[in-house]
This record gives sequence, structure tokens and C-alpha cells, in this order.
Amino acid sequence: MNFTYTAIIIEPRKHKAIEFVLNNVCECLSHEWNVILFHGNKNYDYANTIVKKLNSVHNERISMVNLNIDNLTTEEYNHLFVTKSILYENILSETFIVFQTDSMIFKRNSHLLNEYLEYDYVGAPWPIDDRENEKLCGYIGNGGFSLRKKSKMLEIIEKKEFSLQMNEDVYFNIPYDDIHMKRPSYEKASLFSVEGVFRENAFACHKPCLFFLNAFRFHYPEFIILESLQSCEE
Repeated sequence: MNFTYTAIIIEPRKHKAIEFVLNNVCECLSHEWNVILFHGNKNYDYANTIVKKLNSVHNERISMVNLNIDNLTTEEYNHLFVTKSILYENILSETFIVFQTDSMIFKRNSHLLNEYLEYDYVGAPWPIDDRENEKLCGYIGNGGFSLRKKSKMLEIIEKKEFSLQMNEDVYFNIPYDDIHMKRPSYEKASLFSVEGVFRENAFACHKPCLFFLNAFRFHYPEFIILESLQSCEE
């Protein structure tokens, strides 16, 4: 089956939200989108059961790739994105979305995605404060739920050395003199995804349990389900 776009999640744990977020993405993204679960050694059976169940409903849109690891540190997670890793080998489209077990798309706002497909990178804006790395990025670029262009990510990887002092989303969003990155304005990014800056009518959210808990519960009751799933099986 040929797909125009790809959505990926990296989750090597038996996380209780895997089924919810996979189903959410399949329901909210058109059939042009392939979904890839990058899983680990220890959660294969757990994840495979979920994927088989969802594929019977969503026309086999979800595929699985084994990272051959038991778990991931933050540094190892960053490494997957900032090197020519197994991720990019399996993303066959130019445009892809990164999502996590603490993110979701708001179905009633799913039409907003079309306004962002032109960009090289879109992520929720960070609050404007004195944090140096976020300031360098113009406060745009949270990677937990983000849209990216594969060719632009690989161009940055090829030309720029990654610093262990930053996360992968900062690395991709720092302005480079010799690399043009097409990104939206701060205001427009805030309607793509919410993390630390709340917008009622955003397309998606990341870490809603960390910020604006009551606002999400009020405006998006379906969020309460995701909130209840933020733990892992033994």
C-alpha cells in the first residue's frame, strides 16, 4: 500500500496509552497517512496484539519496526533523531508527524492539519522566557508532537554537529546561516499543538497532564481517557 505521509511513535515500553494514541492518529488523519510504531524487545507481544486489533479497523495502516532495544534513555531517544538511524530508513514519505503516548489530536480540529503541510518543521511553541536553547529557536519547536520534512532533517544531520547539551527538537530548530527552515509564526504554531501555550482550538496537544489540566478536561472531555492511561504495564 502506498502512502503520501507518515506518522511515527517510538515506544519500547508496555505503555497503557499505546492503543489510545494509535487509534486517535488513525481516526484523525486521512488514509493518506501510514502509521509506524517503533517498538522494543520487551513490548513486542503487547504492541503486536494492539496493532492487529487496530489494523482490522483501520485497513492495515499501522506497521511495526523493532528497535532491538529494551528501553530508551533521553539521550538514546535524541540519538535516533539526530543520526541517519533506523527511523529515517523506515520513513518512506517526505512529510512525517512525530507523536508520543502523552499526545493526541483533537478530532474536531483535525482539518487544521492542511494549513501546516507546507512547513519543514512545526511543533508547539514554548513559553517566552529566559531559557537559552528555546530562545535560540524563537520559542518554536517542541518535538513531542511535531510535523517535519525528512529531507530537511537529513540536511541538518549532514551539515551540523549535534550537541549533547540540547534535545533533538532544539537541534533542528536553531537557525543556521546556510540552511533555510520554513516554519510558521509563533501564533500559527500555537494552533498546531499545545504544550506550554494554551489555545482552545488547536489541532493537537503534547503533555496535557503537565500544563492546563482543567482547561483540557473542560474543552476536550476525551482527554480524560488519555490522562488515565499515563502509566506502563509491569
